[in-house]
Amino acid sequence: MSSNKLGELIASKWRGLASKESRRKKSKGHFVFYAKGGKRFLVPLKYLDHPIFRVLLEVAEEEFGNVACGPLRVPCEEELIDHLVSLIE
Repeated sequence: MSSNKLGELIASKWRGLASKESRRKKSKGHFVFYAKGGKRFLVPLKYLDHPIFRVLLEVAEEEFGNVACGPLRVPCEEELIDHLVSLIE
């Protein structure tokens, strides 16, 4: 493979990854966390003041420790989180 074609292939792959990553970025005023099954949740920052979310964060800290790197995960099923979010909304 010529170096020009290799460069084009690498650039194409990088653009694809970059566009995928930009779609995954959180919206301003929101935060992202993941449920036990891996579902991604994007919720408003104001939810952090709600007692339900404080408990979720405490449970996550007890389960996983105070991890500074990597995504925020909570040890709850997706259905439960969907229900809790609907209650808060």
